[in-house]
Amino acid sequence: MTTLDTPLSILGGMSANTFLRDYWQKKPLLIRAGLTDFEAPLDADELAGMAMESEVESRIVIEQGDTPWQTIKGPFSEETFAQLPEQEWTLLIQAVDHWVPEVQELKERFRFLPSWRLDDVMVSYATKGGSVGPHYDQYDVFLVQVSGKRRWQVLSPDAYQDTSIKEIELNILSEFNPDPEQDWELEAGDILYLPPNFAHNGRALDDDCMTYSIGFRAPSMQDVLTGIRDQICEVENEKYRFSSPSDHEEPHHAEIHHSDISYLQQELKAMIDKPALLADWLGTYMSEVKYPEYHGDLNQQDTNDTLQEALKGVAFFRPGDARICYHADPESELIQLYCNGSRIEVDNTLEPLIHAICDQVEFDFSTLETDNHKDIIPMLSFLISKQGIVNLPSED
Repeated sequence: MTTLDTPLSILGGMSANTFLRDYWQKKPLLIRAGLTDFEAPLDADELAGMAMESEVESRIVIEQGDTPWQTIKGPFSEETFAQLPEQEWTLLIQAVDHWVPEVQELKERFRFLPSWRLDDVMVSYATKGGSVGPHYDQYDVFLVQVSGKRRWQVLSPDAYQDTSIKEIELNILSEFNPDPEQDWELEAGDILYLPPNFAHNGRALDDDCMTYSIGFRAPSMQDVLTGIRDQICEVENEKYRFSSPSDHEEPHHAEIHHSDISYLQQELKAMIDKPALLADWLGTYMSEVKYPEYHGDLNQQDTNDTLQEALKGVAFFRPGDARICYHADPESELIQLYCNGSRIEVDNTLEPLIHAICDQVEFDFSTLETDNHKDIIPMLSFLISKQGIVNLPSED
């Protein structure tokens, strides 16, 4: 059984406990040969083909294009690629794990970290000299070198000024003075972990440079406050208004007294001092799908039909764009299960089944004893309707 103390090949033999204690959100980690058993499922031509699809989010960055750091957004045509310079350009495709099962399988290897924070896998293909410029991300990222070589230069948050080059689309740092202690060449199989706000500049060293970036969701505190505010305001109560009680002092009639501020502070604290409210917002926000325009719920009839297939033993799988997480309320015997931005409440005795769905990729539900638990059928129906689990297509 794998535990937090088990050596992990994806961490170069380091345990998750050591990584979390010494590196996670603290400092970079270079992992040599951390991914030696992964064969890239897509070559450069296949990536270019994906970038021609309208539903795929793609960009091309040309350092010396019509303008400095020219950025072109997809979808592209064959003519676009035919007109590119021989070198110093980069193709970036977002959320490749949503479309390619083998890339989703790679993401599964990072489940020693909170899976509800895993975002997606961006694939970068670059010709020699290709780069997107020195920049920083506000989230954790693992940069996996899948083919070719790339040089990474990294700066700690206190080693650079947060000023960007003006009048270009990309957020590229205007000054980047390399640190020789954080300057590495990565070959196929090497991985570089970077915490938030560590500036980095990557440049391809050959014409076969392919990097997979595995990022983590990190809502800003402004996002949190806005989201919690919206949830609180969904419940209208016109009678709940500012009404600072008198403290029997006699301030000037034009003075906003410190007791008024103290009252307001305490009332606001009371409004958000609700763990269930915070958990519900976090679960909903972190489980929202990346591209809702391409994602819809099944109708009731399709849900019922698909559920019957599941109970008869039809194979199911968890697709790459499915986002599932849960919160076990310590003050009740209930679990809030979130899937693709929606929620269902189930009994906490179903936690092992939830674990299995989150741990595995393919499923056979035919052996479930559905008569022994009233919440199993509603939970499966919920996951099916939200397309958190999908029946495998027939080989016929």
